[in-house]
Amino acid sequence: MKIGIGKSLGAYRELLKIRGAPGFVIAGLIGRFPISMRALAAMLLVLAATGSYATAGAIGSVVTLSNAFAVPALGRLSDRRGQRWLIFTALIVHAGGLIALVLLTRLGAPLWTLFAAAAVFGASGLPLGSLVRARWTALVGGTPRQSTAYALEAFIDDIIYLTGPVIVTLLAGYLAPTASMLVILGMVLVGWTALALQRSTQPELAPVPAGPRRGAISEPGLRALLLVCLALGAWLGASNVALVAFADEQGNRSLGGILIGLTILGGMIAGLVYGGITWNIPLVRRLLGTAVLLGVGTLPLIFAASFWWMVPFAVIAGLAITPTLIGIYSVLSNVVPKSSVTEGFAWIASSIAVGSSAGVAVSGWLVERFDSRSALIFMAAAGLLSPLVVAVNERLLGRTPHAEVVATGAPDRVPVKETAVSPSGE
Repeated sequence: MKIGIGKSLGAYRELLKIRGAPGFVIAGLIGRFPISMRALAAMLLVLAATGSYATAGAIGSVVTLSNAFAVPALGRLSDRRGQRWLIFTALIVHAGGLIALVLLTRLGAPLWTLFAAAAVFGASGLPLGSLVRARWTALVGGTPRQSTAYALEAFIDDIIYLTGPVIVTLLAGYLAPTASMLVILGMVLVGWTALALQRSTQPELAPVPAGPRRGAISEPGLRALLLVCLALGAWLGASNVALVAFADEQGNRSLGGILIGLTILGGMIAGLVYGGITWNIPLVRRLLGTAVLLGVGTLPLIFAASFWWMVPFAVIAGLAITPTLIGIYSVLSNVVPKSSVTEGFAWIASSIAVGSSAGVAVSGWLVERFDSRSALIFMAAAGLLSPLVVAVNERLLGRTPHAEVVATGAPDRVPVKETAVSPSGE
C-alpha cells in the first residue's frame, strides 16, 4: 500500500489524461447538479405560491421518491438502449415536467395537477452519476484506476450536495423561486446534451445471456450490497436531522448546517486520499474496514457535551463515509454482469435515497419524542449495521465471478483485479 499526497494527486492527473475523460466529467458535473437542487427548488416554488409548508413538503417528497423508484428502470434502459437514446428521451420528459410544474403553480392550478407534474419531473431525473460511472467502468474497469475514478466521482457528488441547496436558496431568496427552476433547466439542457454527444466514451451495449433477460437485482451480491446501502442511507438521513436538532438544543439551529458540512468535508478529504492509494488489501476487506470506521467513528457524537465538542466529532464521523461509498461502487462491478452495470449503479443510488428517507423519518420522530441524543444513537446504530451486513455477506460480496461466455463469446462480467500496481495502472 503506497500513500502520499503527491502520489494521490498524481493518480487523478493520470486519470484525467485518458482521452475523452475530462469532457464527460465536466458534462456530468453540470448535468447532475440538479440532483441536489430539484426537490428543494420545487418545494420553495410551491411554498411561495400556496404559503403551505405541508403542501410544499409533500411536493418535495413526491419529487424525491418518484426519482428513487424510477432510477433503476432508467439505468436498465441505459444498459439496453444506450446512454445517448436514454438521455435525449428523458431530457424531453424532464424538461416538460419542470415547465409544467412551474406553469401550473403560477396559474394556481388544482393541487392534484401539481403532484402529477412533480411526479413526472422527479421520475424522469436521470441517474447521471450512474451513467458517468458506467463510462469509467468501460474505460478503466478491472484496473486500480477504477477506485480512483470512483473517488473522483464521490468528490464531485460531495461538491454538488454541499453547494446545490445553497444555490437554490440564494436564487429563490434574492430573485424568485422560479429562477432556481430555470437554472436547473439550463443545467439539464447543457449537461445532459453535452454528455449524450460524447459518443466515443459511451459504453457499448453489452451482449446479454441467451434466455429471459434478468435485471441486476436478480444478482444475490447486489441484493446484499443494497442492504449495506439502506443502512448507509439511514445514517445520512439521520445525520441531517440529529445534528440540526443538537445545534438547536445548544441554542442556535443554524449551526446544524455547519456540522453537516463538516461531516461532508471530512468524507471529501478522506475520499480523495483513499482514491489515490495503491491498495494490496482485498476489496471487500477494505469495504468492511471503512464500514467499521464509519460505525465506530459515529459513537463519539452521542457523548458530545457542547457544540465545540461536536465540531471535531462531526469531522471524525464523516471521514469514512466517502471511502465506504467508493468501496460499494467497486464491489458492485464484481457482482453484476457487464450488461447491467448502469442499472446496478442506479439501484445503489435508489437504495441510499430510500434509506435516507427512512433515516429522516425515524430520527425526526425520535427528536420529537425524546431528544437529539436519541437520534444520534439511531445514527450510530445505522452506522454499526453497515459493517455487520458486510461481515455476514463477506463471502458473497468477495466473489469475483469468472468471465462468463455468452452467445457472442464476449465476457459478461467486469472483473476487478486486486493487484498492487500504481494508481496510474502502470
